[in-house]
Amino acid sequence: MNRMIRQSVVCLLLLFLAVSALAAEPAPVSMKIPPAINPSEIETSPAELYDLTFPPEMPETARLFVLTARAQFEKHPFELLPKNNDYTRWYYHDEREIGWCSVFQLWCAYHSGMTLIRWNQEDTLSPGDCFSAMEGRVGNVYKAFERRGRWLDGTEGAVPKPGYLVIYGVQGSTPYTHIAIVESVTDLGNNLYELTTVEGNLGSRIRRLNFRYNAMPAKKYRNMSAIPENEVQRENVQIKLQADNWYITGFCQTWL
Repeated sequence: MNRMIRQSVVCLLLLFLAVSALAAEPAPVSMKIPPAINPSEIETSPAELYDLTFPPEMPETARLFVLTARAQFEKHPFELLPKNNDYTRWYYHDEREIGWCSVFQLWCAYHSGMTLIRWNQEDTLSPGDCFSAMEGRVGNVYKAFERRGRWLDGTEGAVPKPGYLVIYGVQGSTPYTHIAIVESVTDLGNNLYELTTVEGNLGSRIRRLNFRYNAMPAKKYRNMSAIPENEVQRENVQIKLQADNWYITGFCQTWL
């Protein structure tokens, strides 16, 4: 009997210690500063290698953001990745399986030297700072930029630029379905733009999409269209739209 009592006491003590440890250490998703990464892990290449040109006023940090994302695509081009991968483990510090489109943009932002903020934190951002939101949820990324006056509505004449974030919505569902990084923008005139994007976790892959965006669509949820195959100029891109009911909710101005 005494042995059984001792075993029970030990089990209760171990349980108490485990619960105390969990209570003392906040969940990784709540961390204010992302985990330290060795700067040597930054993988970027000159823009010329990818046949990219950037606006002359585009800050170096924003250029690195695009190049870092593109380098990750070149490392895993259309490769099926698990839902617990290098990006999710870096952010969450565990093996959870979860949608990782926002974590991918955050990983690229951190490695390019951008300022990172929580959507609801007090900050001392200067008007010209390059920043992104340290948020795993797409809706919270939107809140971070909208709160700071750096949100552009995708159905009201928004002009995208390389290095911006693009947020997609689904008709009849959430306007914050998915997020990606704008790699390049070509102005076709009459509020029509050709975009190339780098997308994390699109079908569990890193993809590059090439499509057309109408900043002033006749119908609010019809601002995306496919590029005819005989007019495609880019290589190694997906030209098929993800779904007919997707639209561009808007753009996050990571830089001004």
